[in-house]
Amino acid sequence: MEHPRAARTAAVAAPAAAVLVAALAACGGGGGGADGEDREQGPGAEAAAKLGEAQLVQYEDAKVVPEAGERGTYGRLAGVERTEELRASTDLDKPECMDAATSWGSLPEVRKAPASVAVFARGDDTVSHTLVEVPEGVADEALETVAPEKECSSYEATMEDGSTSSYTVSEVDMDPVGDASRAFAVKTETGGDTVWMYSVVYRHGGHLGAATVLGPDEEGDYAELLSGFAASAVEREEKVL
Repeated sequence: MEHPRAARTAAVAAPAAAVLVAALAACGGGGGGADGEDREQGPGAEAAAKLGEAQLVQYEDAKVVPEAGERGTYGRLAGVERTEELRASTDLDKPECMDAATSWGSLPEVRKAPASVAVFARGDDTVSHTLVEVPEGVADEALETVAPEKECSSYEATMEDGSTSSYTVSEVDMDPVGDASRAFAVKTETGGDTVWMYSVVYRHGGHLGAATVLGPDEEGDYAELLSGFAASAVEREEKVL
């Protein structure tokens, strides 16, 4: 990925629960293993493996990066753990905005649920898709958190190295995904560089999904890319799950 590392790192510390692995993959993180790393065996491992099978392998020019994928219990995924460490070392002028729009990743039922993450590359753009198996009621509760509070529409963060970043969060109007969905965008500005994150969180039956596009949005097509990717992801899920 060629978009500036400082801006990408700042984007991770933004409201990133829905885009944990996408942002980390852009910074050189992610899981391991040819087909995505299994974080554990035991209860839920089979379900997580099935979720992995339900992931796309390519969408238009965005091709999967196998070594960046993961599957296992959501709260124990390496990408989730590393991003939580990074966010803990970041100071916000509005601390309540750390999880603006993405606090669903902190729900206890989500953290202990089987999950799969796939990461895709398209030039300077990174696309990620997280799929979590949860009861419909939990998925609905998660969707209710995807509505940034007005006071969190803009805020600033100071990284551990002293650099600062500004964030702007806004809702995105796009076609519905699955049974219900909500979409938003985060604009991160750091040292003159800008990184965009477009994300949609959706419920489809007993599954919670989150698709995200991260990068400079040089073509101005992230909303269209996100909508098309998410629709294709749901079609794949219907065939496999």
